[in-house]
Amino acid sequence: MSRKPEKWEKVLCMCLSGVGDALTFTPFLRLLKAARPELQIDVLVMFKASQHMMENNPDVSAVHFVDFINGKALHSLSAVLKLRSNKYDATIAACPANRAEYNLIQILLGGRRIGHQYNHFNFINLNWLKNDALFEDESRHVVENNADLLQFCGVQIPPELPPLQFPLKPSDRETADNWLKKHGLESRRLIGFHAGSALFKNHINKRWPKEKFAELAQKLVALADATVLIFGGPEEDELKGEIAAASDRKNRVFTVDGLKLPASAALMQQCSCMVTNDSALMHISAAVQTPVVALFGYTNPKMLYPWGVKHRLIRRGLPCSPCFYYSPKPAQCRAGLEYACIREIDVGDVYAACRELAGL
Repeated sequence: MSRKPEKWEKVLCMCLSGVGDALTFTPFLRLLKAARPELQIDVLVMFKASQHMMENNPDVSAVHFVDFINGKALHSLSAVLKLRSNKYDATIAACPANRAEYNLIQILLGGRRIGHQYNHFNFINLNWLKNDALFEDESRHVVENNADLLQFCGVQIPPELPPLQFPLKPSDRETADNWLKKHGLESRRLIGFHAGSALFKNHINKRWPKEKFAELAQKLVALADATVLIFGGPEEDELKGEIAAASDRKNRVFTVDGLKLPASAALMQQCSCMVTNDSALMHISAAVQTPVVALFGYTNPKMLYPWGVKHRLIRRGLPCSPCFYYSPKPAQCRAGLEYACIREIDVGDVYAACRELAGL
């Protein structure tokens, strides 16, 4: 029989989805640590970017990285069993975690299993194996869904939840400042873009067309005297370059290359606003308190909007949208509209939202 929450000494939080999902779990970590400062809170991740982010989080005692995607099964099993030897009092699965594999990992880790039940494919994904669980509420933000789990940890849920946590070091800000100086942009009004997205589960279809990003850049430069910075990981270098080239605005549209994620976040913090698809960089922008123009298609903005920051949601609002829900099943346009929900968002609407948020 597991010990009561007030007797717990250490817990392991499983943040196995992407960076954005790990970020939306940070308010839970902040509240748990504030209420239980003596508690050892470790985190398990499977993306390197999540590891680097969590290592700077003052609420986390230790970060454990296991490459469940690319690593061999026996190596992953060995790593999980090694973690089991830490004898955690509980494992807590951050929402979303609607996969059978995540529930099996919780069993192997030992301790009390805490997390969510899900509205789709719940039984087949073994969510009934949890000891303590709440059903996800698709009308409330993921931050709120995660905070609901505090009740199983013996912590009262406050009426107001904290913002996302992405701590920046002085060296991160210095790197961002040096990048701006190198390009002669210290005194420019900056607008950030993120035109990419995750690729797993067919999420390339979250992306607003690159041609529209280029048209937006042209309008911002010509009509609002702005300078555009295009962010994204190394895997998005080609996309960033295509947008910059198509915008035809030399010395006013720049691709941000060669910076690690924290330095990029420090650079985003200096932007008047960020224009992003529903992506990790949308949540990072919110975490560093940069206003966000968020472009949504088939994902649920009620659960995923930029938390705790001034923002504008731009979406078509088609009757069939949102249609994506948390499960292993990849995204698909069930209405046969070729993802019109994201692809037909009007450049003029996004431009107006930029001018409003950035005060252009």
